[in-house]
Amino acid sequence: MFTISEVYSQQKNLALGKSVTANSENPQYPVHNVVDGKITRNSKWMSDNVRPPHILEIDLKEYCNISGIVIHTGIPDSERSAAEFSQAAGFFSAKNFKLQYWDDANWTDIPNTEVHENRLTEVKFSISPAINTFRLRFVCDDGEPINIMELQVFGTETGRAAPVLNVTGLEKKSVIAADQDISIKIEDKVIGKSMKYVGYNQGYYLPGSNASGWVEYSGVNSLRIWTSLNSYVPLKAVEVDKAISSVEDFDKRKMELRNNPENNKFLKWDILLPLYKKPEESSTNPMVLDYVLSELKRLKIDPVVQVSGTDFSDLWSNKWQQWQRFYALAYYMAKTGDVTMLALQNEPNHRNSGPMKLDQWISAMQIVSDALTSAIADVNKKYGKNLKAQMVGPVTAGNNPEWWTAIAKNVRTDYHGKPVNHDLISLFSTHSYNSPAAGYANRVKEISKIISDNHPSGTTIPVVYTEIGRWMNAYLIDKEETMDSPSLFTEWAGIYSNNTRNGAYGMWAFKFANTTSDVYSMGIKSGHHFTWQGKRIIEDAYKNLLENRPVKSYNNSAAGAVTDGLKSDISSWKSDSSATEKWLEFDLGSSKKIGSSIVYTGSAGGVYTSPDRIKNFSLQYYSNGEWKDIPGTVEKANKYAQLYRKFKQPVETNRVRFISDDPGVLKVREIKVFAEGDGPSDTENYDVSGIQRTGEVVRLFAEGFKEERPLYSSIISKNDENLDVMTSYDAKAGNYYIWLVQRGSYADRISLDLSSLGIATGVPVTIESVSHHSYGEVTGVQSLPGNKKINIVLMPQSVMLLTIPKGLTTKQIFKAVADATVSGGKNSPQNYGTMEELKIALDASRPDNNQAAFIRFSPAKNTAGVSRALLKVNGRNATDTATMRFHVYAVPGAKWDEKGINWSNAPQLNNEGFIKEVGRTAFVAGELAFNSTKMDHYLDVTDILKNHPAESYTFIMVRETRQMGDDEDKGRTISISSKEGQAAAQLEIWYKGK
Repeated sequence: MFTISEVYSQQKNLALGKSVTANSENPQYPVHNVVDGKITRNSKWMSDNVRPPHILEIDLKEYCNISGIVIHTGIPDSERSAAEFSQAAGFFSAKNFKLQYWDDANWTDIPNTEVHENRLTEVKFSISPAINTFRLRFVCDDGEPINIMELQVFGTETGRAAPVLNVTGLEKKSVIAADQDISIKIEDKVIGKSMKYVGYNQGYYLPGSNASGWVEYSGVNSLRIWTSLNSYVPLKAVEVDKAISSVEDFDKRKMELRNNPENNKFLKWDILLPLYKKPEESSTNPMVLDYVLSELKRLKIDPVVQVSGTDFSDLWSNKWQQWQRFYALAYYMAKTGDVTMLALQNEPNHRNSGPMKLDQWISAMQIVSDALTSAIADVNKKYGKNLKAQMVGPVTAGNNPEWWTAIAKNVRTDYHGKPVNHDLISLFSTHSYNSPAAGYANRVKEISKIISDNHPSGTTIPVVYTEIGRWMNAYLIDKEETMDSPSLFTEWAGIYSNNTRNGAYGMWAFKFANTTSDVYSMGIKSGHHFTWQGKRIIEDAYKNLLENRPVKSYNNSAAGAVTDGLKSDISSWKSDSSATEKWLEFDLGSSKKIGSSIVYTGSAGGVYTSPDRIKNFSLQYYSNGEWKDIPGTVEKANKYAQLYRKFKQPVETNRVRFISDDPGVLKVREIKVFAEGDGPSDTENYDVSGIQRTGEVVRLFAEGFKEERPLYSSIISKNDENLDVMTSYDAKAGNYYIWLVQRGSYADRISLDLSSLGIATGVPVTIESVSHHSYGEVTGVQSLPGNKKINIVLMPQSVMLLTIPKGLTTKQIFKAVADATVSGGKNSPQNYGTMEELKIALDASRPDNNQAAFIRFSPAKNTAGVSRALLKVNGRNATDTATMRFHVYAVPGAKWDEKGINWSNAPQLNNEGFIKEVGRTAFVAGELAFNSTKMDHYLDVTDILKNHPAESYTFIMVRETRQMGDDEDKGRTISISSKEGQAAAQLEIWYKGK
């Protein structure tokens, strides 16, 4: 028995020294390096910084029988530095690629050589039977430059010369650098439909939190929630009988249970029901199931319930046990929350998820699908509902044609082994990470083809991504990119575009919020929202005992920047690279009892982003003549640029030391310690604290492209792989939506022709944008002219959603009837209701400086006829040229007196400057971002008026702390014109009809 490596060692590398071309190359690392026989990072092909696909092509000059191919990518272990060894496996490798061969007429995929989410530096393919060809291609759709050190091809030469082809090699990719003019005409021609589901994977969801408010704001119509059999249907709550040995025994008990689902000898509802009313905190997504079901039902959001459970076997006693458990959970959730979608075991093929064997999963599918279908049928019968069961599966990780093929073949075979006339799976689900937009150009179609090629009736099943992300967290944590980065949120927007055009039925973004886990103690970086992870840590509000205290370093270099209160890159200390052990020692001045600390290392960029962070360190205290580790502060493989730690027990000392043995130059920006008891409240807090730009992209896409709306054809004057254009129509709202994405570093001056769509003259065209300077606000409002053509500029790396009512509208403007600033701290009793400017400011260290603005409107008409509604305010950052963003909340029906309102009595404002009752009496309206230019800003508040009708609406504008260490706007003030000023706030409403 030969290993694949032994087989290759006995064969010739047919690619060595052969002719090779690529569609791009970095001049420093030309493509001929991949066939030079050297496997080293110093001799590699690196693609240029162009859009994928990245293609290289090898000409073998004669026909060869190819039996194996080896791709060497990334960095060999022997050449990785100490810092590079700390990166996740595959961090530097090509991740998504396939191999093709020339079949004398076409480029054809080599079977079983498509790879997604690769984590290897050496990827080997054994090809059997051998392929006869003289040309090979490597095609990679990674979104950044890739590197291949060597591509080896093994097999035998035939001696038959290759024909002379009339080709000039791969066309080199060009990079567009200059702004361009583009004409787009939207045709009245339906070419498909949008996704049914635009959803999220849940974060924390507990009673008393503001999660519902932010979920509502997101506009998604589905949420994937996480449950487990052990938590929600423990074995003690069902019949466990090892004597059950046949399908006949199974069917008999099943029939008896279904005759009376809520009162039978099998299901112990007295054990089950209390479980659904209390917090389930064993997972990384704590929630109260009853609360979540009721909230999602209220918000008209469809849950996909992911159920963890791998205990499946071929024993009928086991099948009965598992059937009961899934039936009980499905029955309760359908009865209580109208739940119809259920998924079995997350990523069953993943090594960390069991894993389940393929035949085991197929057998489980047959049991679970029947349990779900039976439960929902019984709920329908008993409660007069009309729910339709939808099993979601197989929720596989990565590219798995073997699983997909086998499941498709068995999707119409029930647990009796008999064929049925319906699919056991209603939604065919998989997961995908680490691919850019281009990686999804054909993927859904390819999965659909695998299903239809193997389906008993030759049909396909709707394909969904129940988990999808631009990057998995293990990679993102070590990248400069964040979920706010234009390079990331525009790729995210493009992933929506390509999957929609491919016919995807749904996407559930991972993840709603930056929740914690055993691996990520301070939360994942890939959350679309920030959230307090049990503790609201606002370190700027605590007294730093090290501020301006003396500090000395191991090499006597100046280190005062570490205690100067600043966290910037400019104000930091750097070690040399020679010492094995590096330390900083702090003098507290006198003995103090300290209970917590926060350490900032590496480059500034928030909690997460700092590839140069210090990964291994500890804090020590001096006691009885020796240095001792402070319990709870010894860090190994630290993942965060700023790290808060509450000590396992307080320590009393007059000196503190930071010490690390990481190699190379270390960078420390600031270290703070706090007295025992001076820190976050012991009251748990799982509130969402803000949204990232990717979250705003999700919101805009959900607004325009959920619920299977018709898609319309576009004629575009230029072929630009960075530009996405999609148009949908929502008959219920009466709106057209146009989705525009530009991933390049240049702007598009767009002439947009809407004349084919029958839109009324004069309707408002509102443009919501996510860009370098925008966070989802309305950046443009135009009245559609008689020729139905408008001009807009799509900025570099930006996303736009245009909303255009089809029918006639009538505009009415309402001016603010009351407005006021409130100020915290010692100013809390003061009223500022007559000032000409409203103020917004945040300073957790000095509550006197905190300010928030309140504006109230009283629309004269019933909101039922509202077509569009915009909040308009005029203001600027009155302090400097930076862009300062803040939250806007709406409080329908709030009553307050302009001349009596202050910080202490302002509606929904707590003492710390956070808004209360969000999702219940206050609702997220969005974000605004001001720079130093005084100008009008708009926010789309249509859904606020439609979903929460009231006689008046108060809008609260407040700069809330979004995450630990968020003090970037300290010292800045937003100034907004009040009704006493020159440009009072307005509520602009367009009503349907004349």
